[in-house]
Amino acid sequence: MSSTKKNNLLEVFAYVAIVVSAIAWLLVGLDNKIDSFSMGKLTGALQLIAVILTFIVVAVVAYGFTKGKSTTVKVIYWVIVIIFIVCAVFGNIFW
Repeated sequence: MSSTKKNNLLEVFAYVAIVVSAIAWLLVGLDNKIDSFSMGKLTGALQLIAVILTFIVVAVVAYGFTKGKSTTVKVIYWVIVIIFIVCAVFGNIFW
């Protein structure tokens, strides 16, 4: 993948993450203020999507940082990525 295509994809993910996050926070605020307004599962799903997209953007940028670094830095990076993926997929089971 060319650098330009990767940057464009990161920009799209970042934009969607901000939009979804803003909508989720708006719904959380409405849910807290209006008793008859219940969007718990929807806001939870939107927040999860926003967090995942944000993590993808950050992970790709951080991967660029690891290039040329020591093996320790790269191992720490991959351990964190794997932990995030496991927690995102199985988080509700563990907590």
